[in-house]
Amino acid sequence: MAIAGSNLVQNNGSGNGSIPQTTRTRTYRQGNTTLSLREGQTLKGVVTDVHGNKITLDMGEGASFTGELEDAGRYSIGQKAGFQVTSLGDNTIVLKATSDAYLLGMDDTIDQALEEAGLPKTDRNLMIVESLLENGRSISKDSIMNAIRLTSKFPDVSADAVITMDRLNMTMTEDSVRQFEQYKNNSHQLLYKMDSLTDSIGEMLSSIGEKVPRLASQVGSELIALALDSNPSLEENALIRERTLPGEAEIPTFFDAEGKPVPSDTLLQLSGEELVLTDEQGQPVTIADALKQLTEASPELASKLAALNPEETEAAAASELPDGITEEEAANMASSENTPEASQESTGALNRMRSLFNNLTDSAAGAIRSAVAQSGLADDFRTPFIHEQVGYSLSPEERESFSALLKDYPISEEMKQAVADGTATTRELLTELRSQFPELSDELSGKLLSDKSFHRIIKSQFMTNWTLSPDEMKEEGAMRRIYEKMNTQFGVLEHFSENTLGKNLFQELSGNAKDMNQNLDFMKTLNDTFQYLQLPIKLQNQNAHGDLYVMTRKESLRKNPNKLKAVLHLDMDHLGTLDIHITKENTAVTAAFYTDNHSTEALLGKNMDMLKDAINEQGFAFQATTNPKEKDFDIVKDFLGSEAPVGDMKRYSFDLRA
Repeated sequence: MAIAGSNLVQNNGSGNGSIPQTTRTRTYRQGNTTLSLREGQTLKGVVTDVHGNKITLDMGEGASFTGELEDAGRYSIGQKAGFQVTSLGDNTIVLKATSDAYLLGMDDTIDQALEEAGLPKTDRNLMIVESLLENGRSISKDSIMNAIRLTSKFPDVSADAVITMDRLNMTMTEDSVRQFEQYKNNSHQLLYKMDSLTDSIGEMLSSIGEKVPRLASQVGSELIALALDSNPSLEENALIRERTLPGEAEIPTFFDAEGKPVPSDTLLQLSGEELVLTDEQGQPVTIADALKQLTEASPELASKLAALNPEETEAAAASELPDGITEEEAANMASSENTPEASQESTGALNRMRSLFNNLTDSAAGAIRSAVAQSGLADDFRTPFIHEQVGYSLSPEERESFSALLKDYPISEEMKQAVADGTATTRELLTELRSQFPELSDELSGKLLSDKSFHRIIKSQFMTNWTLSPDEMKEEGAMRRIYEKMNTQFGVLEHFSENTLGKNLFQELSGNAKDMNQNLDFMKTLNDTFQYLQLPIKLQNQNAHGDLYVMTRKESLRKNPNKLKAVLHLDMDHLGTLDIHITKENTAVTAAFYTDNHSTEALLGKNMDMLKDAINEQGFAFQATTNPKEKDFDIVKDFLGSEAPVGDMKRYSFDLRA
């Protein structure tokens, strides 16, 4: 407690001038000075220091004291304020705030700070001082000058973003500062940026198709190849299993040494073996050649092989790169994802939260489906197609128009009909179109690239590559793989025009792709300290943006790995914004659902007991509440700044009476 001087005659108001006889009065001594205070007394002055729940008030003429205030954090150094003494102890003065009307306005504080520092009141300087105050930093002349020098390094970014990053001790580059500002302004969501990126792909295709159709075949082939550079999703594989694909009856048969046919699934298990089989003509065939023929004939078998042998599949793909990489080096690169550094997601807090969410969602899935069905929402928004089908991407009218366009193209009648009824997958359609591009005239190639429905098909395939369904999220390493796929494809798209046409003619496409890759890089930087992931989720009838914040810091997790706290933020078309605050300690789990949608709150409340019972049956002690959402979750204030270090700050007070 810092006490200096006394000026109680002028700073002595109690509100009504009368003091009850029971009011306590105490005298505090500091060095050679004393200060007499009484409970109920109101003191006014300038805030000179704020630390935790302690606040120091300078009352003028050398008199100052430090007291405890529950909401001290809402005050800034340099503000004028009034407080009432509510309790006096031996070493503690407890305060409560008086009317906010006595607070000095932020604008006045900023103006005074710049006057004391002898600096002009430019918009930039005003913004810098305001940010210093909001970040709890000193507003001395030296502090303001240091902030001006720091922010001048990043003139295209707001001063507040730079000063906040400096307070959080974050590494600052032009890219990281720009990304931080996007996160701070809540304009960071990858899912919505994907829309812009894929729209710019469509604009590029239209420009090529209309202006330089002689390049349409090349551009179309290369772009489709990139879009198809992904494994089929779980939902797509399930669809494949439900029906017979064109040409699947022609899957070749191979025989062992005794002349017995070897089932295709058995051959997949033999990948890497040196056995020799015979084909239907009796010619010797190696396992590798047999697998190649099988996977070319059936996308389902190709997907199964990739799932069974991810390392070999990636190594084989890498060995085909024209950069001199040997097969052994490619295999090493492919297996590098199993290193401790690459598998951090599998062992860290994010993986623990993933496991928890899996247990919760698995046990509650039936209850949720039942609740949604009873609510009638399912009937309103159900679609008979999965995301990977043409029927999901195109309306019936668009499918009719696109089918009419395809009549002039040399693709199978079965495919044309499957496009018309929407049952074809975008992968099947794009695969067949790509194979026909070399045979198309410039006119037909240009016409296809200019078609809006073709753009939507391309967009749908890319969006499928970059999103995960809830079931896919349960797979080990799924988030790591989807981020690696994004990183690779965003990188190719950033330089697509330059590599394909020899010039970077499509700046919007390049800029959007670059921004998204920088977004991924910034997330990696965040995860050096904070556990955070964006979740581009593929739901039945929509794509949804999600954020997963693990609020427990890494140091705390090392000390107590069984205690986790996280926030899951979801933005959905029909249910609105939903924040789920989850705390887990051993098997005790509590969840608080916050929503700004009254219908969603009612739906959750109505079915919460069903959810509790389903989860408790899995061995959790689960409790949950539903609450109206009063404020948005702030990634900077509520997450990055919640436990972030603020460094060694020097507090500063200037004389507001000057």
